[in-house]
Amino acid sequence: IEVIPANDPFFGRAGQVMASSQLEQNLKLELIHPVATTEKPTAVTSTNYHMDYFGKAFDITLPGGEPAHSACIGFGMERVALALFMTHGFDIDQWPSDVRNILGL
Repeated sequence: IEVIPANDPFFGRAGQVMASSQLEQNLKLELIHPVATTEKPTAVTSTNYHMDYFGKAFDITLPGGEPAHSACIGFGMERVALALFMTHGFDIDQWPSDVRNILGL
């Protein structure tokens, strides 16, 4: 797995500015793995740090009154499954025991 900075697919001129800002501030990260090809790794997980955007938008505050910061994480479960199969093969019984134990197999 490699961690890389990323941006969401914002649209229009304002979207280009938002995407550039997201990259510059390192607000979105993707965990990539060569699922289909090594030339173009696949994002299997991404995280977004929203700063205080939603705290301000929805009046979510901390005990001192300042806007709360938020973040989210997304997992492409089908991408994780494909990465596991591409890494360890299709015979689950042959996967390393630590991987099978973590997955409860």
